[in-house]
Amino acid sequence: MKTILALFLMIYSASAKALPVVNENVANGGIVTIYPDHKDPHRFYVAPNVVTVAKMNDGKAIFMYTENRKNLFQKIAHIQMVLGAAYTTEDLKTAEAEILKRDPQAQFSGLPFIESSLEMSGELPDLIADNECVHDAGLIGQEQSCGLTLTPRGRSLFLKSIDRKALFLTLNFKYSILGVAKRADNSFADQTITHAVAVRIDGGELVNSHAVIWR
Repeated sequence: MKTILALFLMIYSASAKALPVVNENVANGGIVTIYPDHKDPHRFYVAPNVVTVAKMNDGKAIFMYTENRKNLFQKIAHIQMVLGAAYTTEDLKTAEAEILKRDPQAQFSGLPFIESSLEMSGELPDLIADNECVHDAGLIGQEQSCGLTLTPRGRSLFLKSIDRKALFLTLNFKYSILGVAKRADNSFADQTITHAVAVRIDGGELVNSHAVIWR
C-alpha cells in the first residue's frame, strides 16, 4: 500500500499542475532562456537575464537612501529599493518570433519562483551589514522589494558613487524555480533549479533617474 501511495504522489507531483521543463531551452542563441510547459504545448516560460532597479511610470527609480545617526560620530545608512526582473528586449523579441513561427498559438509568461534572495559573497559583507531581500514565492516579472543596511565603508563608497556617478556594486540576484526534467523515455521528474542574475547599483543611473538620496 505504501508503495502504491508513493507512486501516486510521484506521478501527481509531476502532472497535477503545469510546470516548466527546465532541461529544455527552446530559445536559440543561448542569450535568452525559454522553457516549454510540460502539459500545454503552447505555453512557454521566459527566464529573465537582467534585474534592475524598478522605475515608476514617470521614469523615477524606486530607490530611497536615508541615514539616521547612531551616535555623535557615526551614521547608519539604509537603502530601500524595488528590483524588477527584465529581459534584453531585442534578444527576447527575436527568440519569441522564432517560436511563434513554429507555433502561432504560443503564449509567453514569467517563471513562478519558490524563493529569491541576494547572494552576499566576496566583498559584499564588508559593504552590507544586513539585507532584507529574501522572498518565499512569486512570479518572475513581478517587482521585489529589497532593503539594505550599509556598513560605514559601504556608506562611504555609496556616497562616492553618487557624487562621481559611478558603479557602487553588483549584486547577485538568485531565484529558485520548481519544474520538471524530461527523461529519455519522455516521462518527467520533479526538479528544482536556481538561476543567478546580476544586479547593478550604479550611482550615475540613480542620479539620472532621480532616485531619492537623503543625507
